[in-house]
Amino acid sequence: MAVNELDLLVFQMAVESVRSLCLSFNDKAAEIAARSRGNLLFDVRIDDDAEVQRLAAIRYRGGQIGVLALDRQGLISRYCVVDGTFSRFVAPLENWTSMPVSMQAKIDVTHHAGLFLGALRTAGHMLGN
Repeated sequence: MAVNELDLLVFQMAVESVRSLCLSFNDKAAEIAARSRGNLLFDVRIDDDAEVQRLAAIRYRGGQIGVLALDRQGLISRYCVVDGTFSRFVAPLENWTSMPVSMQAKIDVTHHAGLFLGALRTAGHMLGN
């Protein structure tokens, strides 16, 4: 399934309109989801990456997923929209987010987040915007 160009445009516009607001990364991701009519799936920390410190995903109709990356300087510097081929990387992160905080504290998902980021890079995404 190809990424819908209209959805990509709406996502990009939402990112650009929120990027410079004085909000936390999670609040920016939630605002982007609201402005682009998507559902925030997760916001997770990335450990041991030279460029990215957090990753968030937003689900859109048709199974498309908008992905945001917070760089080491604290800016949303990378983003993309991908199709369902990445769902196997998204599922464990989405499941973790739906758990109560007491359960989240017992489960480390940084490895899953790193795998997702690696898969995005391998596919040519998250190389910079």
